[in-house]
Amino acid sequence: MDSTDFFNDVTEYSSATIADISSLSNNNADSGYRSGKISFIVIGAGLIGPRHAAHIVARPDCELFAIVDHSAKGPKVAEQFDSLLFKNLSEMFSYCEYNNVPYPTAAIIATPNHTHVKLGIELASKGIHLLVEKPLASNTQDCMTLISYCNHKNVKLLVGHHRRFNPYIIATKNNLDKLGRLVAMQGTWTLCKPPSYFLDKPWRSSVELGGGTLLINLIHDLDLLQYLLGPIEKVYAELLTKQRTDRFDEQSFASNELVDEGAVLTLKFANGCCGTFICSDNVTSPFSFEAGTGENPTVPFNDEVSGFYRIFGSHGTISVPDLKLYHQYELLPSPSPSPNYKDDSPIHRFREKPKPFDLQLDHFVNLIRGDETEVKCTGEDAVRALLCIEAVTKSIETGMPQYVESIDNIKVDVDMLNDFMET
Repeated sequence: MDSTDFFNDVTEYSSATIADISSLSNNNADSGYRSGKISFIVIGAGLIGPRHAAHIVARPDCELFAIVDHSAKGPKVAEQFDSLLFKNLSEMFSYCEYNNVPYPTAAIIATPNHTHVKLGIELASKGIHLLVEKPLASNTQDCMTLISYCNHKNVKLLVGHHRRFNPYIIATKNNLDKLGRLVAMQGTWTLCKPPSYFLDKPWRSSVELGGGTLLINLIHDLDLLQYLLGPIEKVYAELLTKQRTDRFDEQSFASNELVDEGAVLTLKFANGCCGTFICSDNVTSPFSFEAGTGENPTVPFNDEVSGFYRIFGSHGTISVPDLKLYHQYELLPSPSPSPNYKDDSPIHRFREKPKPFDLQLDHFVNLIRGDETEVKCTGEDAVRALLCIEAVTKSIETGMPQYVESIDNIKVDVDMLNDFMET
């Protein structure tokens, strides 16, 4: 059994994308957006919002108009980026109208899951383009409602499944044809979140508000697996034993149920590929996307991690993030050719690590300017990921395998939509 690294694919992709970013301001203009910088607001000053803000201010063609956040973190983050601060959208809209200032062109929503739809509709009603952190909403009907309203208002909607922009994933997707027929996959997302993660944002401890690792974390991996392998058709899931005994909040809810700590899944894809996946946020382990790629500065990077995804095919196997391609040449009369590489150094040992948030923002800016028309993570993509999570939840509740519902069966919330259609 031979193996080859395909890091060249990753470095070539990174270099090309960086070149695209640096030349962005020289592209031919669509009228209206080329006369000045694209004005952004970031809603939410938690873990993700400031990362988005940093990427915005680093771009010469964008400006950060304001941070919108009512928490104690808001003033510090706004000061850090020298931007305006508003406690809510109403404050911001009033400021713009009173001072005859144009509304911002775009908004990034990085708030608790259950707030996404209301905020999104408020912003879309003013024609403001949206990048919404995943999940798009806490349920599929709300997702479809926001999608429909954005279409009605001709607003661009990009969902923040940013790992689709990670060069590791791009390289993996580009090399899948070397595997022949895709037969099976194996995946892992396992780490241990400290109490501070929940104390910082109490909603993460709330079942009612969309907390739990299935909705916060597993949805990322299910989206990526569908991006790589196609639609998931059927799932079976078993919850992992809960070890935490504290909800880490003082709020009163109808239920004191502790959020999930993960599950073990079996998956069947529409193309016939089958697989297993382990997801846990309360075990001591380096086998996660963040630890293996160094993407998230809040998760310690481990350059020895290999195989948090393994994809098995009739002609070969790919391991991620080590990005090794395995072939069994002597048994194959016409094996897929393996690439030749001058440099097999892992990308995560380079000084410049991949920056998917930059690449995602680059795509969003291009959508706004009209330089790109195909959205790389649509609202419908987000719904499909959430439908998988709902199937996982139903499987846990019933103890039986569940087919993933078709997106065609999901209807909009007509009452919610009618409330805004006249605006």
